[in-house]
Amino acid sequence: MALEDVGIEAPEEAKQLVFNPSEEMQTVLMTRLAEMTEEELNALDEAITPKVMNVLVKFLPELQMLIEKIGQMKEEPEETMGALKGIA
Repeated sequence: MALEDVGIEAPEEAKQLVFNPSEEMQTVLMTRLAEMTEEELNALDEAITPKVMNVLVKFLPELQMLIEKIGQMKEEPEETMGALKGIA
């Protein structure tokens, strides 16, 4: 669905920037993950299949940045957050 289909005219520069990841959004997503319980993180991890992940990354490119950051954390001896552990 295009914005024009719902009566919204987006400026051309906004259309070009729309899929650029935002570090601010990445911080928001990481903060939200940090506030989830272990049970919620496990449910999220189970729900995000590779097929779903491809769509989510297109919708929220910040997720790719987040997954990479979590992947780097997994390489360190510290314990990771738990969610998204199967997709990084």
